[in-house]
Amino acid sequence: MQNSTLKLSFLLAFLLSATMSMAQTITTVGIIGSATPITATNPTGWDASTPMTRTTATGNDWTITLPLTVGEVKFRADNAWTVNWGANTFPTGTGTQGGPNIPIATAGRYTVRFNSSTGVYQFSIAAAAKNSFDAVLKLAIAPNPASGTAYVNYNLPTAGTATLTLQNALGQTVRQFAPVRQGVGAQGQALPLTGIAAGLYLLRLETADMAQTTRLVVE
Repeated sequence: MQNSTLKLSFLLAFLLSATMSMAQTITTVGIIGSATPITATNPTGWDASTPMTRTTATGNDWTITLPLTVGEVKFRADNAWTVNWGANTFPTGTGTQGGPNIPIATAGRYTVRFNSSTGVYQFSIAAAAKNSFDAVLKLAIAPNPASGTAYVNYNLPTAGTATLTLQNALGQTVRQFAPVRQGVGAQGQALPLTGIAAGLYLLRLETADMAQTTRLVVE
C-alpha cells in the first residue's frame, strides 16, 4: 500500500513538474485556424499562427485583437503543433492539450485573451470595432414595431455574403434567413415575420468580417 502511494506521489510530482516546465519554456503563443485572416502565406488559416502578445515579460497571459470569420481556431505554442490547446466552447472556455477546435460562431473583430498555464480563454467583441461596424453597416428596420413583414436596410462596404439571424431575448435563434450574395453599397431585404410570437427580438446582420445587431419589436 505504501509503495502504491509513493508511486502515485512520484507520478503526480512528475506531471506537475512537466506542466510547469512546459509553461516556462513557451516562447510564443499564437492563434491559428480557418477563422483567422487569410493571407498569401496563410491561404487556409491553418498554415501559420497569428502571434499573440504577452501581457507581461515572463507571464502566461497572452492577448490579441483581430478580425475573425465564422470557422474554427486553436491556440498553439512556438508556431508548432507540439503544444496546442483547444476546446469546443465559445466565447469562453478552458483549452486542453490537443483538444478540439474552438468554434467561432459569429464573425467580428475580437479581443482574445488566453492563459498558457491554465488554458482559460475569452473572446470578446472589441468595443471600438463594434462602434465602427455600426457606422459602416448602418443596419435599420422599418417599420419597427412590425407585424407580417419588416424591411431591413443596410450598407455593404465590399461585395460579399450577408446573413440575417433573428434571436429572442434569451439569445436563442428564432429564424435564420438564407445567406444572400450582394454587391457594394445600400442593400435591402424583406423580413417575413409570419408565425413569430409578439415580443422583443434582436436582428443580427453578419458579413465575412463585420456584424451588427439591432432591436426589433414584433406585434
